[in-house]
Amino acid sequence: MGMHAASPREPIPVDRMIPARSQIPADPDPGNYVVVDVAQFSTTVPELFANGAEYIHITENRGEEPEFQQEHPRAKIGGGSGPNYRGEPGYDFFNSPSVVQDVDVEGRPTAMTSTNGGNAVTDLRLAGDDAVTVYVGGLTNGAALAAHLRAQTEPTYFVAAGSNGKPSPEDIAGALYIARHLSGESPTDHHRRTYREMVEYSKGAKYEKKPQIKRTDLYEYALDFDSRDVVPKLDGQKLYDVSGAE
Repeated sequence: MGMHAASPREPIPVDRMIPARSQIPADPDPGNYVVVDVAQFSTTVPELFANGAEYIHITENRGEEPEFQQEHPRAKIGGGSGPNYRGEPGYDFFNSPSVVQDVDVEGRPTAMTSTNGGNAVTDLRLAGDDAVTVYVGGLTNGAALAAHLRAQTEPTYFVAAGSNGKPSPEDIAGALYIARHLSGESPTDHHRRTYREMVEYSKGAKYEKKPQIKRTDLYEYALDFDSRDVVPKLDGQKLYDVSGAE
């Protein structure tokens, strides 16, 4: 492990944390990569699976989803949040864990991307070829994802997606939370309080000035620690829930 090994107090070696999407290497080392975008992609994805989605096709570019729906007429597709978080015409949902509760995705394909998390998944897929395995994790599926990753032999890297090319505290918090589960030293209530505060202080003040849906997504969904036993894993361009495959 060398000088970068995790100390007993650190959940992961520092060189296994990629602190923003913009810092994904052009030629990533082989291993498992967990994309963490707490608000919202990494919280929306487990909700789609919890509501029965067959898979989530991650489009390379926003705007390609309607074409996917033409090829898969039963599919439900996600787009931008639109003005005042009411969605965009022609789309069934947008990247919001509360919005997808009202969409019938049971047994259906879905398609979406997002500016940070979704695009980080695509960046890793294009850069990593077959050497990289991509997962999506947040606070809601941290324990389930870590249990799956513990059974793998490859090293685990975390991509805290960030925003506008810069690190975001809530994504670092989400990555550390999953990493702590993975280290075998399960997070304590004290850890959860700390990570919750990081997320609340990163997003809360900004969301006070936005429509209620943003606060619902944050406080009722994103911060609902370990509420979902979902393990989203990329196969080709599609995320599947492999939690039942062990």
